[in-house]
Amino acid sequence: MDYSKDILNTLVDMYERREYYIKEPSSLRAIQIDIKKTYPEYVDRYDHNAYKDINAAIEKLINEGLIISKLESTGIYSKVRLNIDRIADCYKKLNRKSIPEQCEYIKQILSSFANSKYRLLNNIISDWMNLAINYGKLPYDLRYDGKRLKDVLTILEAVFKIEKESYIRNFSTAVFKDSKRFQKEFKSCIENILFDYTDDPIEKDKILEYYNLYENPTYVYIKGDVIISFENSTIYAVELPDGIALSNASLKRIRNIKVLTKAVITVENLTTYHDENKKEAVYIYLGGYHNKSKEELLEKIYKNNKSCEYLHEGDIDIYGFLILENLKEKTGIPFKPLLMDINTLKRFYEAGIYKELNISDIRMIEKNRENLKEYSEVLDFMLLNNCKVEQESLRAVRLPEDS
Repeated sequence: MDYSKDILNTLVDMYERREYYIKEPSSLRAIQIDIKKTYPEYVDRYDHNAYKDINAAIEKLINEGLIISKLESTGIYSKVRLNIDRIADCYKKLNRKSIPEQCEYIKQILSSFANSKYRLLNNIISDWMNLAINYGKLPYDLRYDGKRLKDVLTILEAVFKIEKESYIRNFSTAVFKDSKRFQKEFKSCIENILFDYTDDPIEKDKILEYYNLYENPTYVYIKGDVIISFENSTIYAVELPDGIALSNASLKRIRNIKVLTKAVITVENLTTYHDENKKEAVYIYLGGYHNKSKEELLEKIYKNNKSCEYLHEGDIDIYGFLILENLKEKTGIPFKPLLMDINTLKRFYEAGIYKELNISDIRMIEKNRENLKEYSEVLDFMLLNNCKVEQESLRAVRLPEDS
């Protein structure tokens, strides 16, 4: 071990933790370490080499004027104190940047991405600039890491530019010339940032899909008595027991959709889609978050089939209701909740088919209560009984009931 560097790094770390770089010199207390506690081997009678090496390191730093210490009559140094007046030389010796220097670099990077045409990116930059101005650490484990900050901002800018369904590996190759780097080094960080700054209510594991970034191609599943017309062909979905799966690219090629049932039902879960089979309804599984192309599909269906009743069967949790309201807002379609009422929730709860709320769920419920007054009875039950339900299928409830 290089004891001289280790001792100096330890003292400088303490200097930074106490934020002495922003305090008046007259208010600074001594920064020192107990050598025996920091290096137990120093007083190990069987490790004479450690004793010699540590003494040599301390004496070298004393001679350089970077630390202050006194050799005791027993031949050991008990306390070692940082010479704060020489802090700049300490950083130079360690080839280490001070916090103010790192923050200055961070401000330069943030400024280079400022005034973006993307509102969310500007919001992020503004928040982080305020932290850097006050020598604060950046969140999301970025701290004072300017290089990683630049990579993260580059990724965010690229994400906001995506306008059609893209795949994570292709995205990573485009940004880094490496198909796996985004997933390995940045995916979790980017998900957290987007989750915190995105206005629409999106679950964290769906946030990349919201921005058109997917692990694999996604499909919209449609089944029931519906006729889907393309430029040169027509599909009668009723003839296919499990319906038809259409990619995002295929959705744009649809010319017309004629619904021959009384209702159109969108579902959040693929299990529900496969289990439900009412002849009087057309079922649509959106295959993840309803992005622009999926919203356009729903708008196209509604435009030509306004006499139908439009229902949405989603999870009975805060995000299920937020997704429903967001779906109504984005498409202009008067969707009504299906099997998302208090009686259905109680049925799941009494069957023991539920999950407990997490802190995020509770915060989101309290934050959105005013906008979700229509569902207050269900939300109150969720809070009172600490429960939420993934809307897989009523068959899951019937199994224990029938046994």
